[in-house]
Amino acid sequence: MKKYIIILFAIIGVLACSDKFLEEEMVSVITQDYFNTEEGLEQLINGTYDALRWKYGWEEGVYLFHVGTDAEIRGDNGWDVYSPTIWTPSGAAGNTYANYLMGYYGKQLLGGYPIINNCNRAIETIRNGDALGRFATDKKYAAERLSEALFTRTWVYYMLNTQFGDVHMTLKSNNSLPDAYNFPKSTSEQIYKQLITDLRYCFDNLPGTAIDNNSTEGRERVSKGAAAHFLAKLYLQRAQGANYAQYRKSDGTIDNANPNAYLGMLYKGNVSTDLDSCIYFASQVIDNTINYHLADDYADIFAVAKGSYPSENNPEIILAASFGPNLANTRYGMRFHVYMTNNYINALWGLPNRTWAYGDMNVRMRTNDWGYDVFTDKLSDSRFEKTFLIEYKALLADGDNDVDYFAYNDPKNTTKIWSSADAAYFNSNVLPTYTRQSWNGRNAVPGEHKIGKGDLGLVFLENTKETAIPIEKAKAQPYVLYPRWTKDGDIYYYRRDGSNDFTANNIGLEKGVGVAATVKKHIDINRTALRSEYGSRNVAIFRIAETYLIRAEAYGRKGNYAMAINDINKVRERAAYKSGENRAEVLARLYPGSENLISSEKQYPYTVSYSRVSDMKIDASYWDGASANSIAENYPSSAATNEQRFVHFIYNELTREMIGELTLYEGIHHAGIQADRIMWHQQMGSTLQNHWPVADNIEAGQGQTGNGKGVFRPFNTFKPFPQTFIDMLTDENGNLLDAAAKGQYQNPGY
Repeated sequence: MKKYIIILFAIIGVLACSDKFLEEEMVSVITQDYFNTEEGLEQLINGTYDALRWKYGWEEGVYLFHVGTDAEIRGDNGWDVYSPTIWTPSGAAGNTYANYLMGYYGKQLLGGYPIINNCNRAIETIRNGDALGRFATDKKYAAERLSEALFTRTWVYYMLNTQFGDVHMTLKSNNSLPDAYNFPKSTSEQIYKQLITDLRYCFDNLPGTAIDNNSTEGRERVSKGAAAHFLAKLYLQRAQGANYAQYRKSDGTIDNANPNAYLGMLYKGNVSTDLDSCIYFASQVIDNTINYHLADDYADIFAVAKGSYPSENNPEIILAASFGPNLANTRYGMRFHVYMTNNYINALWGLPNRTWAYGDMNVRMRTNDWGYDVFTDKLSDSRFEKTFLIEYKALLADGDNDVDYFAYNDPKNTTKIWSSADAAYFNSNVLPTYTRQSWNGRNAVPGEHKIGKGDLGLVFLENTKETAIPIEKAKAQPYVLYPRWTKDGDIYYYRRDGSNDFTANNIGLEKGVGVAATVKKHIDINRTALRSEYGSRNVAIFRIAETYLIRAEAYGRKGNYAMAINDINKVRERAAYKSGENRAEVLARLYPGSENLISSEKQYPYTVSYSRVSDMKIDASYWDGASANSIAENYPSSAATNEQRFVHFIYNELTREMIGELTLYEGIHHAGIQADRIMWHQQMGSTLQNHWPVADNIEAGQGQTGNGKGVFRPFNTFKPFPQTFIDMLTDENGNLLDAAAKGQYQNPGY
């Protein structure tokens, strides 16, 4: 009898963001011999690319790489405060990670290990000389395909290690469920040694020819550049944890009784050349200007147009997760875009239904206050405006297109009405300099609608208590304004409801921010229907801006701050507003600092008069601990030296560059600063007291009290192994583990 194996292939679509190499047929049950053939082995390797989509498909990315950063929150109190009832092996956290990543949960062939098994099968077939057809006759071709299987296996183990620390690492395939669920752990040191070895093979054997910028295939298929970027990242991460060996036992295993065991789990070995290796491989990407370079405009990285995907061949992108229309690949299709889009529908601000431009909405991921405040110079740094939806034009959906909203005096207009006081304030204080073309210089008239054709409808102002906007000014804007802070004389309010004249007392923090600026990077106007969650655009996994910051950190850790600053400034110079760009109206008129703009920059269309590159350049004062620039970076108190503050600056910059791209978690986690940053920046999870500004709109102890709202503990930087998984484990003879063995297998703190 031939043995059988179930292979869960992904069906890849054929829109602009799909390529011929990923097209495949659905295969359900087939013989093992099929995977020795050229066609079968190709299908097996192509199917492993599904691992690259996990972050951006269903809700995997939300829970695995969004929950646990210091700038982003789930928007669910239980998760955000790290409730012990959720963050347990048998609670929602344990059950969630069981479903998404483990793969042996309930003996299902889903998640990480089945993909690893398929990679192992492909690797063995090629290395053992069992592969047929071109695999047997063309050594270069076989080495390239072997490298792809090694790369995707490395990616899965990297995700597993990032979430759980030491995990079971098998390098052999199994064509049936195991007789015994005996999965001994490998240490992070063993895992990283294997991953780096495999990626070095990939780097040596993957193609390095120039990518055709008229095709996305070179960015959807792993390449020499992707291997180099990944290697640089792993070498840096091993160097970051080199001093944590003291928190492991002498045999290299984890001491669950040690309160710093979570740091010991970050120890991946101590190799003196790791920083040099990081710099070398990062340079292989940065110096390869034929294939890769920073996009000219930050917005170009995320550009999308009806019927096309202009961002997908951008030279900024090193590797992308490939998606297609509707359910064209993965079990759930590409839904990442809707999990960041706010529930913006409200007739009061001229958005009575969904629109193509603002996306569908099923918000799962939010940004906390620090996620906005980390942009310390919003008038110079274009990334803030190009990352967040800070203003919405009033729109109506008309078939496959968006059209302007009704005229302000149209009977069908149902937007907010001017009050007498608001109209008087607007006419006296705003109208004289308000030149928006759609407004056409009209007076505000009590009883008439505020918003009409071409006008702004909904606008967000992420200010501070020190820069709180007076309520009478906020109410008198020609749109519905949602400031973070408003004031009425000496009374300060935190996140009151702008649609109801700021009479609703508290809509922030543990009450949930129902209306807030959300990340717009992944909005997909090419989804199959107006109310469809299914997107079709690719998502960048690696891009060269991160490569620059990886190399910068390595230089800084070696004490070469001049080279680090040069790399950081390359990223920041690109981020600067350039002459001729238009700022968002709310930035030019209301954001703190707008008072310093020259007169022409505060007039519609709010054109930038001069390049802000020089304002964006940094120097070593940004982490000296004393300068205004350093203080503005809001470093945790644990960052007591220039080197420590430099590392935090790198991750502040990574946040400015890549918030909403599910990369921040990896960075702060492996750098060993995740716990400090969550405690310092993530108010919902933090236990710190008297650390944030205090508002006057407190209800029964809820709201902006200035105190942390959570019970975060440092061991939460690693996820619990699901109890269902732990209970399934056996020894090598198939006997279930006893309580002591289960406790030793479980991660510290759980």
